[in-house]
Amino acid sequence: MSLTEGQQFPDNVEFTYIPIQLDDLALINPLKCDTSAQLKVDELLTKLSTTDTPNLLIVSVPGAFTPTCTEVHIPQYLENLPKLTEAKVGALLVLAFNDAFVVNAWGKVLIKEYVKQSDKALPQVIFASDGGFSGAHDLAADRGGVLRNKRYATVVNAKDRTIKYLGVEVERGVHNSGLDAVLSKL
Repeated sequence: MSLTEGQQFPDNVEFTYIPIQLDDLALINPLKCDTSAQLKVDELLTKLSTTDTPNLLIVSVPGAFTPTCTEVHIPQYLENLPKLTEAKVGALLVLAFNDAFVVNAWGKVLIKEYVKQSDKALPQVIFASDGGFSGAHDLAADRGGVLRNKRYATVVNAKDRTIKYLGVEVERGVHNSGLDAVLSKL
């Protein structure tokens, strides 16, 4: 079933992830492997629904450590976390095709490079393995014999669980799923 703007975000969605703490960026070690956990999106949406930042922003990429994803797509979000908070985003969930350990190491590298310590409240940042979600919702494509995520961004309003925005790339590059496109819809 495809996701579309205006519809309810699906129930019982879970992703495998390894938490990354943003409290002290100097302590983040991309080579340290921690235990994976299940991110229950229903619980995250419930938590966000009680805050002043009720939007969940999901950004999906075809793969961790790939050129466009690493150098262009995700850095623009990480460099602008305060802007996301101003736009009422309470959590940024980055999905990639890869397993949780690869996605976690990639996330740590990107966070160390692009996130600046701030005394302002920042959105929760989560890097997770897609685990088939994108494929189940028409948001994956064959990339050389491997089904990988399409490049997309979606915003879910946690208060009513509706999809406020869904921007899927139809050509190479970052346009519909980029920071400017998302902020223009919030």
